[in-house]
Amino acid sequence: MILRALCAQSRSFTADIVLLWSAVAAFAMSLSLATSVPPEFATAPADVREALIAPFGAVLATYGAVVAAVYGSFRYTVDRRDGVIAQRLMLQPRWVIFLTRMPTSALGGAVVALAGVVGGHVALMIAMGGIPVQWSSVGPVVALGAVAGLWGMGLGIVIQTHLVALFAASMSMAAAMLVAPFWSAGAVYLPLLAMLEALQFDITALGVEPKDSLDTWLAVLVVAGWVVAALGVGAVAFLKRDVK
Repeated sequence: MILRALCAQSRSFTADIVLLWSAVAAFAMSLSLATSVPPEFATAPADVREALIAPFGAVLATYGAVVAAVYGSFRYTVDRRDGVIAQRLMLQPRWVIFLTRMPTSALGGAVVALAGVVGGHVALMIAMGGIPVQWSSVGPVVALGAVAGLWGMGLGIVIQTHLVALFAASMSMAAAMLVAPFWSAGAVYLPLLAMLEALQFDITALGVEPKDSLDTWLAVLVVAGWVVAALGVGAVAFLKRDVK
């Protein structure tokens, strides 16, 4: 039963227009980094350029996480609007549908975050003459996108409406960036910064004081709490609410 549901979900994943446009959006957002790099950096020595580019890792990860969360929410709201959810409910139990949507939401979020990394490095190549890719940082970015995709899935199931889901998913991630300049000690407990800290990104570039950073183990617990809460509420809503 679960295997059949996974196969059906994977078939829809291969023609996922929401994923395509989300990846394009993440790529385009990351390209905007090129406009923030002073042109004189292009002629700086390679080691100087690498030092200057270090803070951009967290920025690229942030772009990817925000769009990945929007993808996760839209992936559900689009299927609900198009009647895909209602159709599958006639063939499969609700709990099976819910569980099998989780891996594709996570995988889609990871793809979106990866597209953001690619866009960022293209931007830096244009603006600074190229910076070697630090492959060790790609894994955490992909993991961040997967977690953000699951977060967005939970929100999308609860909210259901397209425009509201867009606002809620993006703001749930961006809220930390708005709070950090004024109260970084509290902002680190919000979803975005907690996810970044759990994956050991340097969040000082995002306006967080080093003394306010969380230990990695605590950040992991905070992220787990946020994601489990979102998916838990989403599961209850999906199992109990009528789907039209």
